Amino acid sequence: MNLYRITTGGLMYGYKNHLQGSYKKLADAMEKVETGRTFNSYAEDPAAASKAFQLRRDHWRNGAQIRNNDNVYSTFSQAYDTIDQVKNKLGYYIANDGTLRGLNTPDGTGRPALGQAIAEAANAAVQAMNANYSGNFIFAGADGLNVPFEWGADGKSLLFRGEDVTTGDAKVLNGMNNEKTYVDIGLGMQETIDGQPIETTVYNSALSGIDFLGYGTDKDGDPQNAIVLMKQISEILLNCSTEDGKFQPASDEAVLNRLSKKLQTSLDQMNVKFVELGTKAQFLETNGTKLNSEKDTLNTQILDTEQMDEAEAITGMIYAQYCYNAALKIGMNILSESLIDYMR
Repeated sequence: MNLYRITTGGLMYGYKNHLQGSYKKLADAMEKVETGRTFNSYAEDPAAASKAFQLRRDHWRNGAQIRNNDNVYSTFSQAYDTIDQVKNKLGYYIANDGTLRGLNTPDGTGRPALGQAIAEAANAAVQAMNANYSGNFIFAGADGLNVPFEWGADGKSLLFRGEDVTTGDAKVLNGMNNEKTYVDIGLGMQETIDGQPIETTVYNSALSGIDFLGYGTDKDGDPQNAIVLMKQISEILLNCSTEDGKFQPASDEAVLNRLSKKLQTSLDQMNVKFVELGTKAQFLETNGTKLNSEKDTLNTQILDTEQMDEAEAITGMIYAQYCYNAALKIGMNILSESLIDYMR
């Protein structure tokens, strides 16, 4: 039969280990009460921790998508207001003080003044189309850092990012008009094998000004850009006699009639693009509501995975405190007996 000697040192060693274990459990329990989390390290609950990591990653991605959606929606809303302003100004001169009234004025003396007003309206339209939002030019396509529209050196030709919208290279203009700037707004963003985004899973946030105003020339060689048409119409009216309003040369009257009709066509096309822009803005608004709903769902799932029942957490802390106090009491007994043994 083997006899084992229980020494004071052995008792103290075992006691300290148990006391430290009790204190750690108490500290963990207190932390759970403070944080409300069911686990504070991956090792405590690997399954829940893995699920929580996935949920939080989805929550972060959802937050980025909401920010992207809100930014595009705000930009499109600004664009909507700008196009509305430009087309209303065009419509005003066509329907009220426009070129047709200039033609029908009894004595025609008001034509130069009308030409000046239309020229100013064309300049105002260029300024409006150079609208800047959040540090980017709205209608600059994929190049939001540079001013999209400016008058050429002759003061008559309109340039879009340096290219004449009427006589410029058609291939270049088509390219700028079809530029894409893709953002992730929660449509299931995916890429092809060669790293190109799949268009149905992303959203194009680029807006090209020439898509709304038009560019190039028609079969008659006349400009298809609304602002350029306004500019040419204003020049014809400005050339009219201030005394009797006669056209100079007389052939300008036929040109003005032709350009006036084409300006109306340009306005009609702008209205179509305006409606499309409104539809896009409405989609973004609906998508934003959906994304925020997803955010609420993810928040609930995260809480269900990580959050601990408050009553359970407090009960666990009280039990851990009881165990720790009991360990301290045992230590007091050990220390007392050790002191008596020493004195003996």
